[in-house]
Amino acid sequence: MDITYTQDIKNKARRIMLQHAVKSLTIDRNSASCVDNYYVRNIYNYLLSLAEGHDYDETLKIDLDYIVEWERHWAVQIGSKKPEDLTVCYLSGPEPQNDFNELISLGILPQNIWAFEMNRGIYTQALDSYDNSNFKQPKIIKMSIEKFFESIPKKFDIVYIDACGSLISDKHALRCISTLFKYHRLNSPGMLLTNFAEIEAGNHTERSIYVDIMSKYFLLKQNSNARLIDDEKAFFKEINQSKFNELDDNFDYYYGELITSLICDIASVTVPSLRFANSRCWSDFIDVIPPMCDYIDIKDVNAIKNNSVYKFFLCNKFFEGFNSTDRGISKINKLASEMTGITPQNIDLLSSMRIIQTIKNGDNIRGDIKELFEYFDSGSMYQFLDKPNKNMFLDLTINQLSYPMHYVSHNAKRISYRAKETKMFMDAMIFDECRYIYEWLPAVHQIKNAFQNLSWQYVFRFAVDGLVKQRFNYNNEFFFQGSVVSKEIDGFKEKCIKEREYIGG
Repeated sequence: MDITYTQDIKNKARRIMLQHAVKSLTIDRNSASCVDNYYVRNIYNYLLSLAEGHDYDETLKIDLDYIVEWERHWAVQIGSKKPEDLTVCYLSGPEPQNDFNELISLGILPQNIWAFEMNRGIYTQALDSYDNSNFKQPKIIKMSIEKFFESIPKKFDIVYIDACGSLISDKHALRCISTLFKYHRLNSPGMLLTNFAEIEAGNHTERSIYVDIMSKYFLLKQNSNARLIDDEKAFFKEINQSKFNELDDNFDYYYGELITSLICDIASVTVPSLRFANSRCWSDFIDVIPPMCDYIDIKDVNAIKNNSVYKFFLCNKFFEGFNSTDRGISKINKLASEMTGITPQNIDLLSSMRIIQTIKNGDNIRGDIKELFEYFDSGSMYQFLDKPNKNMFLDLTINQLSYPMHYVSHNAKRISYRAKETKMFMDAMIFDECRYIYEWLPAVHQIKNAFQNLSWQYVFRFAVDGLVKQRFNYNNEFFFQGSVVSKEIDGFKEKCIKEREYIGG
């Protein structure tokens, strides 16, 4: 008997994740953002509860009206929605009714559900699955969902990409996700559901490639300052046979972690970097784009601090030029292409990240920006926990224009299951533009005056503390030193993405 997409375990997975998505964006919407509506006030109240000390004295300087105004700003940005307000899209396949029926059972209007299928034969099957007289049916669009994201200015609250393939593959599911964020087709907050297939245990060649990729990727995530050893064969001393064995022995766990982490990197790091570089926003900071040299020296790699993603890709370019025999080089190049999205732009991913790194290093900075650097590095601002510096200014002003979407760590839900013979890895992640942070302050040449207003400055920094706690364990590319309150204090601890749950099959 032919097994279709209606098998019980697939239905169970679909139900769990779609219920989570709808509930998160409606009933639980107040916790669907990186920083909730009460976070700034909670820090304010906590610091006042200290009753003495420098932090207490500084907090007394805040005009409470600024906190009220920030809360109003947050409410406008996040808003409220009911199930009937949500718009959803997914990949149709031959049986679009499976996802559709689950969605309408959760209160989504049929008119707000879009299904995409570009294969002519499967598209015909999808159409045949509905009686033309049936009022309740999705819009089945004969078009690549990726081309739709690129061409049509339609935004969705929930996007479901069921890849039916492995993570870095010719199915281009990762590229589709990059295109989604590149053209900003996910509302904020919005839920992205993804489903990737395993790398089969018997596929030793492919697994060894992923082990090589993961060894470097996770090392640089955990320690972005790890250094290549300058020897006849350049290498990271932390990566050895023991590390390869650990990754191979626990392959499914690390593969699942890689899926989640790369999706987060696309939304918050790579796509915003490309947007910033290709929109010429960099011209506010530097006059000339730094050239991307064909030859990468080991010193170029080791010089990168607190930028794991850039170091990972530059390291791969170095190994490629070094004629390394590392197995993951070609696949990492493919990954870089996937994380760029459809239709490459003039400035590629590596060059885009190099531009931002150059600005953060203070190389060839414009004179007016150099003056702002000096102000932020002068030590004149009150410290609270982390010492404010120019990186806070740069992360604010760059992200204000590059529009990252930050992952809401505490809301993430991840499952795995076995469909037919294949293990699947399913993620549900909310992404948030955090405009209640980035638009709280004015633009680049107005920031200094705004920061001299302590109420304005401190409310911003209190809000940033909440964003720092979301990315603390996963990214170091933005607000690396932005904490106001220790992560050891209840109510202000770092947020964690829950472990993946196996639901059977």
